[in-house]
Amino acid sequence: MSANKKIHKLNSNQIQELRQAFALFDTDRSGSISVSELNQVLHALGVSISAQEVRQMFSAIDVDRNGLLLRNLISRIDFEEFVEIVADTYFKKFSRAEILEAFSRFDRNNDGYIEANELKEILDQLGRQCSNEEIRRMIAQIDRDENGKISIEGM
Repeated sequence: MSANKKIHKLNSNQIQELRQAFALFDTDRSGSISVSELNQVLHALGVSISAQEVRQMFSAIDVDRNGLLLRNLISRIDFEEFVEIVADTYFKKFSRAEILEAFSRFDRNNDGYIEANELKEILDQLGRQCSNEEIRRMIAQIDRDENGKISIEGM
């Protein structure tokens, strides 16, 4: 793992928020995400960045070199490396009001929850095809009241 400094500067809520974003794209539960998955996470978090910039960030931060950037090898980063990449940008960029606004965009039926079908639509739009079981597991990781839905309080 990387010699992580930013994670020690975050409070438990911020770490949990980043873990939830990371977990959404670590669908195989490997504890790591690929360059393309990282690009999707950043896009989902509202961070505008080119694929080339993602690759450059990925290469710079992958200090343990578990993500060899070779032509035919899928590169991966773990959670702590992910925090190094996104923490500053993410927590400087979004206020609570902006998070509420993003949540309301995902809550298509305006019932105060992001349900499985809504999450599936979001991920489909990001090019991430997930099975119903994968969607259920993602929601379970965030669902504090265990009702099978993501509430704004869970964010």
